[in-house]
Amino acid sequence: MGKAATTAVMGVVFSALMFGMLGICTRYFQRDCGLSSSDVVVIRLTVSGLGLLIILALFAREHLKIRKKDIPFMFIFGLFKFLTDVTFFFAQGTASLCLATLLQMTAPYFVMVLSLILFREKITMPKLIAMCVGSIGCVLVTGILFGEVNAKTEGVLAAIFSGLCISLFFIGNRMAIDRDIRPTTMLLYTTLFADLIALPFAIEHGDSFAVILNPTGIGTALAFGLLMTLIPYYLLTWSTLHIEPTVISMISVLEVGAAAVVGFLMFGEDLTLLHILGIGLVILSIILINVKLRLDYIKRYGKYVSPLVKFTMAPFKMLKQDKD
Repeated sequence: MGKAATTAVMGVVFSALMFGMLGICTRYFQRDCGLSSSDVVVIRLTVSGLGLLIILALFAREHLKIRKKDIPFMFIFGLFKFLTDVTFFFAQGTASLCLATLLQMTAPYFVMVLSLILFREKITMPKLIAMCVGSIGCVLVTGILFGEVNAKTEGVLAAIFSGLCISLFFIGNRMAIDRDIRPTTMLLYTTLFADLIALPFAIEHGDSFAVILNPTGIGTALAFGLLMTLIPYYLLTWSTLHIEPTVISMISVLEVGAAAVVGFLMFGEDLTLLHILGIGLVILSIILINVKLRLDYIKRYGKYVSPLVKFTMAPFKMLKQDKD
């Protein structure tokens, strides 16, 4: 493994850990500050969106260009981004951090089903087995078999719906590449559109910005929007140029473990052997599905080439894949 690949692996690990810690900021804003899920979304998207906008304006203004015909496309997937965040943050407030994260990470299941509907891709026996393994894992984590459910029904449904929405957002990113839209441009405008969609709901339920007018609030908002959002998104995008997507998917499941540890240590949430077994089964199923999707892609096209290589990604040095 070369230096770039090693760095990419470390970047994915860091990203997974940061995403797993989102619950710290979510719980602070919701429980300590009394904000709604929409308020929390506005804080996250505003900080990360403005951060990315400033970076691109200073170093890569060509990435700010957008075609009129792409505006409706980005608005639609900005809506999916908003729905992903608002339902996930709601789930984190009504279920354990581990369960909310775990259920959202079932997005590959939805991608598989949507691929069947949109692209006529077959659901094979290995995929069905992976889904069954993951379903058993989810049942164990929820504790529903033993009457030990520590989550509201609406929280569980919100986390599952968040997984559906994020799978649609992933499909949107793939479609954006096919439309010759730079990944950074797609990320910027979907974030800004999602922020605009969330703003009316935030104004209705509370003042999102009043709570950050103190050192603790400002620090939490910056960590939320930059350290736990913008930087991990960039690292994941950069990593796809140096390591395979399947490897990224495997490493990304560390997010579930991070969320479980944060919930256990900081909020006293349960973490029994059955929970750990359930987490392991879901992680295994996600890996199996992603490996199968990868093999299907190679079988169809001969090899996998990151779609990002068609773009010049300065100032992030995402120029081309290594020739070696």
